[in-house]
Amino acid sequence: MDKMIREKEYLEQPGGHTISQLCSQWETSIRYKVKPTTYAVYITVIEKHILPCLGGWQAEKLNNWALEQYLQEKQKEELSWSTLRLIVFLLKRILHMGEEKGIGTAEKLCFYIPKYKKTYMRTLGQENSEKLLHYLNGSGESFELGLMICICTGIRVGELCGLQWKDVNWLRGTIQINRTVSRIRNLDTEGIAEATLSKTIIYIGTPKTGTSVREIPLPDFLILKMQRYKKNDACYILTGTSKCMEPRGVQRKFKNLLRKCGIPDINIHSLRHSFASRWIENGFDSKALSEILGHSSVKVTMDIYVHSDLEQKKSYMNRMV
Repeated sequence: MDKMIREKEYLEQPGGHTISQLCSQWETSIRYKVKPTTYAVYITVIEKHILPCLGGWQAEKLNNWALEQYLQEKQKEELSWSTLRLIVFLLKRILHMGEEKGIGTAEKLCFYIPKYKKTYMRTLGQENSEKLLHYLNGSGESFELGLMICICTGIRVGELCGLQWKDVNWLRGTIQINRTVSRIRNLDTEGIAEATLSKTIIYIGTPKTGTSVREIPLPDFLILKMQRYKKNDACYILTGTSKCMEPRGVQRKFKNLLRKCGIPDINIHSLRHSFASRWIENGFDSKALSEILGHSSVKVTMDIYVHSDLEQKKSYMNRMV
C-alpha cells in the first residue's frame, strides 16, 4: 500500500500533462463523431471510473505497474465485464490521442481485458410464456400488443418504444426497425438555469448498430391482431398515441403485469433471451436468428443470447444414441 501511495504522489507531481487534461481534449474531439447516446455513456464512465482514480496522474509517468494496479482495483469493485471492457477501450483511445500530440507514457502500456464471465439471464419458460401470451391476447390495450410483438420478435425494449405504425408493411407482413428510444444524460446544459435544468432527456435516434436497422417478419396471427389496433402512421404502437414511452416506463408496467399473471419477476430484456433460446431449441437457422436480432455476427448471438436448460441438454443426449 505504501508503495502505491508513493507511486501515486510521484505521478501527480506538477509539470506534465494529466490524464484529466487528456480526457477533456478527447471528449471535445469526439463530441460530434459519435451518437449522443454513445457520447453520454463515454462521459459517464470517464467521470465515474477514470477521473477519480487517474485524473491527477501525469500521462508521461504512467507505467504498466500503475495501470495494472488501477485495473485490479476496478475488478475488485465487481463491475460488469462490459463496463471493464469499456474502461480499457476509453483509456486506450485517450492515451493514443495523447501520443499523437507527442504526449507519451513512461513505457509502452500492455492493456488487458478481464476474462469474460457469462452472466446467467433468467428466461421465460414455456409454461410462463404461454400464460403471458394468453393474457396479452385477451387484452385490448396497445401496451399489451407491444409486448406480444416483443415476445414474438425478440426486439430490444428501446426498439419497441420507437416502433410506429408506419413501420408496419402489411403486404409483406413485416415490421421495419428504424429507431430506438432511450433516456440519456443531458449534456447540453450551457446557459440553462439550475432550477429549470433537466439532468436527463428522452432521445429518439437510429438503432444500436448498422445491422440493427432491419426488417423482421411477423407470425400471421400477430398481423391479424395488429390490424384491429391500427392507428395513424405517426402513432407509436406501444402507446397508440403520437407520444412514445421510454424503456424504464415499459419495465415498470411489465413487472406489474407479471405480478398480475403470477409469473416470477424477470427483466424485460429476458424476453429477447427467451426468443433466441426458443429459436435455437426448435432447430431453426442461427444465421436467420442473428439477422432478426440485429447482431453483427452469428457468434454474438450464440455467445450471449442462447441458453439451453438441463431438460433440453438431456433431450439432445438421448437423440445422440
